[in-house]
Amino acid sequence: MDPLGKKELLSFYDRHFKDFGDDPRAVRWAPGGQRRRYEALLQITGDITGKDILDFGCGKGDLYGFILEKGLSLCYCGVDVNKNFIDFAARKFPGAEFIAADIEESGLRRLFDIILCCGVFNLRVGGIEESVRNVLKKLFGLCREAMHFNVLSYNTLQRDIELFYVRPEEISRFIRTELTVNAVMRDDLVKGDLFLSIYK
Repeated sequence: MDPLGKKELLSFYDRHFKDFGDDPRAVRWAPGGQRRRYEALLQITGDITGKDILDFGCGKGDLYGFILEKGLSLCYCGVDVNKNFIDFAARKFPGAEFIAADIEESGLRRLFDIILCCGVFNLRVGGIEESVRNVLKKLFGLCREAMHFNVLSYNTLQRDIELFYVRPEEISRFIRTELTVNAVMRDDLVKGDLFLSIYK
């Protein structure tokens, strides 16, 4: 992501976090929408009991809270570029690992069984299209088994000018040509979202 885009991203979420605190609206979700997406993400992921999981773009750790609520036992690591979110998540969930890092700049030096990304690519900021490609390449290199993520579909009937929408055919072509042909895309889980699973 270009420097101005990164600055815009951090400023946007810091502002929302200040306004909404420990609420899904701090990461620009409605409570019901966040839960629906978490349910869908875990549905396509399958059994992750005992797995080593990376939650990329973890924000305040809400997905980890959802995982705990479901009673799942796994090894969790949350990563986010926003240190304010990471500091909050580490205080709220002291039993989990949280890391503040920009994967495009520093990368991560370990592998994970499963990588999850929920809503990470939703905000329209400078350099977002290139950033999506760069991040997906780096993340796929860090997973042993699979990566599961969602994006907003360009085919949705209502679009918000603040948000970034992905054309299904474009992301499908990118995954096939740059990552793997072993991939599944679904548009029937949450209205307006594409959910993608890519496998090693």
